[in-house]
Formats: sequence, C-alpha cells, structure tokens
Amino acid sequence: MIAELNPSERGALGTTASVFRGVRLSTRITAASHAVEGGDWCETFVLSDAVVALSIGDVAGHGPSAVATRLLASQAVRDAASYGLDPAETLAAANGLLCALDPEIYATAFFALLDTRRGIVSFANAGHPPPLIVGPAGSWFLSYEKPDLPLGLKSESVATVHVARMPARTLLVLYTDGVTEHERRPLVGEAQLHEAALLAYGSSAPHAAPAIGALMALTPANADDAAILTAWMPRTRTF
Repeated sequence: MIAELNPSERGALGTTASVFRGVRLSTRITAASHAVEGGDWCETFVLSDAVVALSIGDVAGHGPSAVATRLLASQAVRDAASYGLDPAETLAAANGLLCALDPEIYATAFFALLDTRRGIVSFANAGHPPPLIVGPAGSWFLSYEKPDLPLGLKSESVATVHVARMPARTLLVLYTDGVTEHERRPLVGEAQLHEAALLAYGSSAPHAAPAIGALMALTPANADDAAILTAWMPRTRTF
C-alpha cells in the first residue's frame, strides 16, 4: 500500500511538510541555476500503518534528459516499494531500469523504511552521500567503509541493507551532493550541514529541511540541484 502524505506547507522553492504517527517529515528541493526542474528527487510515502518510506536521489547531469530519468527512477523506487521489497531490492529494481534505458545514465539514490513502531530505520545506499543523524549527543554521518555503486552502472549490482536505531528526539537528514558541494568545497559544505542541522535541531524548527536550506543559503542561484529530506522523531515515544 502506498498512501500520499498530505503536505501542510508548500512553497515556491519546493518545500513540503507533514506528520506521520508523530514523526515530522519535511522536504526542500531547489533546481540548479536557470533550470525549471532538475535531476534531484526527494519524497516520502506511507507503506503501512507504522512504516513510512524515505526516497532521495540525484540523476547525473541537467536538462530534459535528467528530468525524464529522475521521473522514471523515482517512480521505479515507489513501484518496487509497493510490492513489499526491502530497501536493497527496491534500489535493485530501479538500477535494472536505468541499466536497460541507457548505459550512459546513472544516478545516486538512498532509500529507507522508517518503522515508527519499532523506532528503527532500514536503508540502502547506492553511491549517495551518507545520512546525517542529529540527537542530544550531537551529529554524525552514518557512513560505511565500502559504499555501494550508483544506479545504472552495473546491472547485477545490489546494495547492502543497513539498520539504525531512531530513538525519541532524533533527527534524520538526507540530502543530495548539491547541498554539501554548493560552494564547490565538500569538506566545508559538510561542516556547514552539521552546523545548520544542529541549529535546526536546537531551535526545534518544525520543518527542518527548509530551515537547514535557509541556514546554508541554498538558493536557485546555486550551480547544482539541492534536495533535503528530514524525519524528526517525537520527543516521547507516542507510537
């Protein structure tokens, strides 16, 4: 089952906000300079009464071909998830589609299933930037020694499934590389993301994704698409 989350807020930059079982979800996406649409996607959709899917990706390149591939890839993820596939199997389905389309097309992607009842997130990462976790003890990236390949590079590629706890008062931040590389200095961008996420967390910003984007001064004048997706667990276990 896939159900849409009704956004409570939507802005010109492409922002959405919604609540699922006490978890505050928000997205912010901005196309690159002079582009109406880009190759980045980020979205959330409900799969059961306790599980919400988090999907984010970045198609290489710009222009109409990147937009068309983005639409196909994001829909492939949604379709695969609707059949009850795990995160790795879901990305494998999208990978198969991209490999069949064009050997020159590739995309990074991150897909997660947030189980609000158990307080865990299971995810697979196809060459995408690592998620950022923010909590009372600070912030850290969930990175692994051996990253999996982006979608579209190798037809038999299957990502690894990882599982992480998402206790109360935890903020999960997903993003595309246009966020951390908007100044063409990745290490500086990562530090800025940490700082912005901590500020959004400390101020209890109700919609963390647009707050982080504003704090990092991400605008349509940036050279690359930039997408942010956040999931903020309730302060108390109400689920």
